Amino acid sequence: MAVSKWLIGKSRGSLIPLSFGFFLIAMSLSFISINISSVYATKKELTNIGEAAINKAAHSINLLAYYAEINRFSSNKRVPLDCLAANTQFHNLISQTLLSNRSIRVDRFDCDLYEVKAVISISGRLPIDIPFFNLNQMDNLQITTTVGASSVYMPN
Repeated sequence: MAVSKWLIGKSRGSLIPLSFGFFLIAMSLSFISINISSVYATKKELTNIGEAAINKAAHSINLLAYYAEINRFSSNKRVPLDCLAANTQFHNLISQTLLSNRSIRVDRFDCDLYEVKAVISISGRLPIDIPFFNLNQMDNLQITTTVGASSVYMPN
């Protein structure tokens, strides 16, 4: 009887290691979620910058092909683009823009007579280093997006 009173009255352990473990897990998860949301916001901003530049570049019309009406018998009317002018304008617009104080790189620019497409990217680091995880591949993170525009003719 005395032994059972002694066991009931005495604490068997401490919750401090368990609480500390939960704290570390919660902090790691919050750091991971901050990094993921930062990458998502950067990609969204990169896409917005790319779409604005590609739409502006898609306004470069090939006047010779336009006035020659090369697709006048086609049911799908499209405005022909000047690929050289579109490429130059796109590169100028992208090179003038900074994203998070980093320059945006044009990886690829494709243009046919009726459509332009570009792949742009930015490289950087995650905003928060996660403690206890040594991820060397995350030191140079590259965010890439593809943007494009076409020249569909909308009659009045």
